[in-house]
Amino acid sequence: TTGMTSYLLDESLLATGDGLFIESVARPDLEEGDEGAPDAARMLYESLQERVLSLPDDTLVGGAHFSDAAVPAEDGTYTAPIGELKAEMDALTMEEDEFAELILSDMPPRPANYEEIIATNLGQNAVDDEEAFTLELGPNNCAASQESLAGD
Repeated sequence: TTGMTSYLLDESLLATGDGLFIESVARPDLEEGDEGAPDAARMLYESLQERVLSLPDDTLVGGAHFSDAAVPAEDGTYTAPIGELKAEMDALTMEEDEFAELILSDMPPRPANYEEIIATNLGQNAVDDEEAFTLELGPNNCAASQESLAGD
């Protein structure tokens, strides 16, 4: 989304939120729907290339989620160095058109509670801590691919 942020901690760990995972990249359809997804995929490509992948290869990436396709690092964390992700995830080294085509080709279904999550995040729906926790449960539906893009 246009509000996606990442935080570089101690010049060594990039907390990427939902922009880049160790097994995939963000899905581009959540903000503007299917009709806005092609433009969002191109924006994602530019953000990844200009801001994330330009960091040193030894910078660790830690996404906000991981899927069943993710393989933890030796220390048990779901992190990986940028250089390793570039080597294992072809999508990160593709040209823009090829990247957008790939990302748009295999998106999982939107989360069933997607509209409720958005309304809650916008402050339009008040929920208690327990209900907020429940809304966040479930598989990683933020990734662009239903399968791992790493190792492709």
